[in-house]
Amino acid sequence: MARMKPLVLTALAATIVLAGSTATAVADNKPAPDDKPVGKPAVAMPNDPTAANPSLLAAHAQVFGDWVVVPPGSNGVALVACPSGQVPTGGGGQTSGIKIFFTDSFPSGSYWFARGTNTNTVDESIRASAVCTTP
Repeated sequence: MARMKPLVLTALAATIVLAGSTATAVADNKPAPDDKPVGKPAVAMPNDPTAANPSLLAAHAQVFGDWVVVPPGSNGVALVACPSGQVPTGGGGQTSGIKIFFTDSFPSGSYWFARGTNTNTVDESIRASAVCTTP
């Protein structure tokens, strides 16, 4: 038992010294002596479609349809057609007041549709708009 005490104390002292050097290295933002350096991760850049086709940066035409009157308590549909050879890539619309609400807005072929419900007691209006591009 007397021989084990110095051996245990030596092992304990070594553990404390190693733990202290690792804690100091971590506190200093330095790797511990037995840590191996890790390479920096590679940065993967996505393919840039505009590099292959600069026309994708070109402005896309925004077109507006005619105003459609929607009577009180009714639903109305407005539409707008893209120029010949183009299709809508996005769209929406405008309303004439705060008591008419869009219930649908969607493309179909070369058209963009906007449907609205008039909750007012007087006529309101809606119109569709679209962003068009060549497919």
